[in-house]
Amino acid sequence: MNVLPEISRKELAKNQEDAWDFLFLFIDKYGEIIASDTQETEEPFNGSQHTLMAFNFLYGEVANGGFLQLIQNGYGRYVFDTPFADTIRAWGAEQTAQIVEEARTVYEEHREELEKEVSIEEFSEMYDEYTDFESLDDRFYEIMGDDLEIVKKYVENHLGEFAILID
Repeated sequence: MNVLPEISRKELAKNQEDAWDFLFLFIDKYGEIIASDTQETEEPFNGSQHTLMAFNFLYGEVANGGFLQLIQNGYGRYVFDTPFADTIRAWGAEQTAQIVEEARTVYEEHREELEKEVSIEEFSEMYDEYTDFESLDDRFYEIMGDDLEIVKKYVENHLGEFAILID
């Protein structure tokens, strides 16, 4: 059973201007659900909710350290082994989907090495070894603001997939 958190119309209106403020209304509620979830066998989130959470991880990790950081921090499988790219493309974020698909190819080719636990020094050396991510990181930096707005617009137009609105 999927859980849709309640979000007030007033909260939505108050956070309408900034895309991340708006999206974090939902993402923060999902975090609360995860923190309080005692039913480990049932999946609390639907595909749209997972996609929004994966977008948050993708954006935050790649903006701070590239695709290597995303993978090293344990989010590679959540982004690459799910329908994330297809879903985000369906939402209209075509450029993000394309970059993720290209990064997935590199990830799959080197998965074992990329996911192994490494020291900070070894992690830094990975940037010299896995240079294929460099151009993908750069392209993501160029489009992330535009695709952020596309994701926000999708959520605005499909609120029922993400939360229950209350007065």
